[in-house]
Amino acid sequence: MSNKTYFLGCPTPDGFETHLGDDVKSGDFFTYIIKGGPGTGKSTLMKRIAAALSDIDPAELYYCSSDPDSLDAVIFRKLGVIFVDGTAPHVFEPTYPGARERLLDLGRFWDCEKLRENAADVIRCSDENSKLHLRVKRCLGAICNLNADTISGAESALLKDKLAAYAKRLSLRLMPKTGRSAGKISLRQITSVTPKGVITQSAAFDGCVKYAIADPCSAVADALLKSLSVYAASAGYDVIASKNVFCFGCVYEHIVIPELGLAFVSESASEAADGRINALRFYDRDLIRERRRRYLFNAGAKRELTASAIETLAQAKAVHDDLERCYIGAMDFGAVEKLTEELEKELRAKAAAD
Repeated sequence: MSNKTYFLGCPTPDGFETHLGDDVKSGDFFTYIIKGGPGTGKSTLMKRIAAALSDIDPAELYYCSSDPDSLDAVIFRKLGVIFVDGTAPHVFEPTYPGARERLLDLGRFWDCEKLRENAADVIRCSDENSKLHLRVKRCLGAICNLNADTISGAESALLKDKLAAYAKRLSLRLMPKTGRSAGKISLRQITSVTPKGVITQSAAFDGCVKYAIADPCSAVADALLKSLSVYAASAGYDVIASKNVFCFGCVYEHIVIPELGLAFVSESASEAADGRINALRFYDRDLIRERRRRYLFNAGAKRELTASAIETLAQAKAVHDDLERCYIGAMDFGAVEKLTEELEKELRAKAAAD
């Protein structure tokens, strides 16, 4: 079985946002919160644990939007265990230490004297990284405002009755009632802006029949996805919903219904779809045409600002790499390796006991 992959969260105009806290607080998991500076082995520890236990429980992998090659969290749903990077910008702290959470402090394996010798570089890189991420927040704020203008106009052109009837027909055809109690709608980030561009974790759709929604204005897509989510949950299915990183609030961009092997996704995130839904048929086309120039301006400005955000994230990643080098030179990675092996044994013993 392959691993499902997501982003831990996404940057927003208000800072980093993640929904992993919903799982951490649910009481269904024991959470290992990993602390330590950049380059201290947090991601490597999680990758090794996920690989070592893949025969027991293939983990969900949550990557970092600031470095999409780096892991920020793993969830073993069968084992009921979470590992998460608890450092900024996604700070996690134990609520019930020892009972539901355990701190893994990798800082105890670094040489403080070496870090003090490099204090000037650590401070310079940390401060520069913060400034660059503040610039990204400003770019995202501008993009979200442009999209809010587009969506607001498009919502007034929605053919709501026609869209509602279509959502109901589609749900009745694809989502047979189970007779079970209502399912759960969970938020997870599938697409995010990163230093490598706007990336979609397509493994989240593995094994699914994909319907791509072509909607440059997002209003139909959001309304349809939310309606389908409600129908699916009421029929007894759990739903994974992913928000649009370029919109204020919670505008849906994709949904996945794992039990049915169904995914409804943004057209831009799907290279190969099994079906396509043309959103334009659910708009008053005369109203859309009247506002076409405005929508085109917003779309063009969004492209420019998105490119700027990506470039700035790449600059921040380069600074972060310099910061990592300061910590790598001060780390005892043999001790981290030993801790990783101990954790693997601990979890294998837990699996055997269960």
